[in-house]
Amino acid sequence: MRSGIFFCTLMNIRYLILALTTRCNLCCRYCYNGPEKTPADMPESVLYQACRLAADSGRPFHLQLTGGEPTLMPALIEKAARSARESGLCRTIGIQTNGSCLSPEMLKIFKTYDMQVGVSLDGGPDVHQAQRGKAAETLRGLQMLESAGIPFRVTTVVTRHNTAFLDRLALTLAGFSCARGIGLDLLVAKGRAAATAAADFPDSRSLADGSKAMAATLAAVNACRPRPIRLREKDLLMRAEKKPAFCHACRGESLAVHPDGRLFPCGQTLADDSFAAGTVWHPEPGALQRLGMSRPEQADCERCEIRDRCPGDCPGRLHYNRGARQTLVCDLYRALWKTSTENPPERRKT
Repeated sequence: MRSGIFFCTLMNIRYLILALTTRCNLCCRYCYNGPEKTPADMPESVLYQACRLAADSGRPFHLQLTGGEPTLMPALIEKAARSARESGLCRTIGIQTNGSCLSPEMLKIFKTYDMQVGVSLDGGPDVHQAQRGKAAETLRGLQMLESAGIPFRVTTVVTRHNTAFLDRLALTLAGFSCARGIGLDLLVAKGRAAATAAADFPDSRSLADGSKAMAATLAAVNACRPRPIRLREKDLLMRAEKKPAFCHACRGESLAVHPDGRLFPCGQTLADDSFAAGTVWHPEPGALQRLGMSRPEQADCERCEIRDRCPGDCPGRLHYNRGARQTLVCDLYRALWKTSTENPPERRKT
């Protein structure tokens, strides 16, 4: 049996991701997890051992709950949150959901454990319905969060089908006082998306135009709100301090746990055997260092106008999106940088 001291020496987990289930009530065309032949839910033994691994690092960590669709497993959500809190080192807990299965009981769990709620939303109702399905159910979930006073952020997968309508996403969220932010995730050529990635990636021009339109609309929306809706990518560009790495996975400080107990460096690499890092019972800490790249290989960074501010990109996304697809993030950041001077600053009402 490996001791806690052994784990503390070799594992430095700051970001623990638990995929509570591989089951999902949606069938998104671009899902990087891909279809599961035999859906699996995380046994409690795996859940508890994963939390133990993170705590054995001896450093504060964030717990992120995901799937599949984690809200299909409300009991596991509560058990994971309780276990992490009882470790004494879990500082924050987040959950990423499609929002279509929320219930009063689930909202109570969110409040009890002060969870940071992320909802996957790809645009207005028509766009979301086309890309994911169950748009009405997801919007109903947002309304439930709003009524309960639970802050939430949305994550949008950017494809060629929704780039021209990103501004409508800002308008969709305008009436939600609990909406706190939007994050733009470029498509990942993995899993189900790998078969359609060539057709579904946006081109550089449409991505730049769509992101600028969204930023401009968001600025107008925020001018009428007491609390602005933040755009994650713009905030990354405008931050005052520099980070040595894009995310915890770049530093080997992230641990993603599959329901069967296998370990991977991050959620993007989950179930990819080439990134396997052992199991919760027999971890291989060195394998967590395999992701480190946060700059596109094809980018001409030295000549870029935002080279001193560019935050880089998700290393998992860069790994799977080879070639010209890697530099789409460059188009996104450059477009948002231009809007920082073209649009008036966000302001709050007094």
